[in-house]
Amino acid sequence: NGSLVALGCGGGEKDIAILKVLPNGTRFVPTDVSKPLVLKVAQNSSEYSPSAAVAPLVFDLATADDLPEFIDQHAGPNRIYTFFGIIPNFPPQNILPRLRILLRSNDRLLLSANLAPNGMDPILPQYDNDATREWLAEFPKAHGAGQGDVIITVETDGHIQRIAAHFHFQEPCVMEVNGKHFEFCPGDSLQLFVSYRYTVEALADTLEPYGIAIEDSFLTTNGEEGVFICGLQ
Repeated sequence: NGSLVALGCGGGEKDIAILKVLPNGTRFVPTDVSKPLVLKVAQNSSEYSPSAAVAPLVFDLATADDLPEFIDQHAGPNRIYTFFGIIPNFPPQNILPRLRILLRSNDRLLLSANLAPNGMDPILPQYDNDATREWLAEFPKAHGAGQGDVIITVETDGHIQRIAAHFHFQEPCVMEVNGKHFEFCPGDSLQLFVSYRYTVEALADTLEPYGIAIEDSFLTTNGEEGVFICGLQ
């Protein structure tokens, strides 16, 4: 039987929806860096698909070593990997090699991407507004940042663009996060958020150097989000 491997499952709603329509006996492997999330998704999946064998795994996809060997211990052949809501927040050169080493010839990868079918100008106001800036400022200010401004801009990274938000410090401060201290001076900036935006063509061009090809796609009505079925070239 096949396996459904959810990479960075988060709440797992989309993954469980897919699991429901897969054949009985499909093995479900929810994975995430958060143990509570993984355990919750595993519990929810057993309620919606009680016949599925569930193997929850905790690891950081961006840094974990020996991932293929580790997943091999818990997932059978003929895998469907899901990767929802994560591609927008990673530089492709950092995350795509990690996906590539997991894929075999019979596997399929379902990934979601944020899109910019008509350029970035129509999309920027979704992020560059008072409510978003106030929300993003909560993290640095809660950790000692003091006075500063959140600036949201469009940046270019190779052949793709991204929405980026930075906190610009107006006064010296020391931020404390997870027991570590970080010093900042006026004029320094801290990246708070990034969202890579693709066209369908740009996404295909981005995947191609890593041997991953788009086989089919499903786009929202406004064309600003899509789910792509991918396999090896």
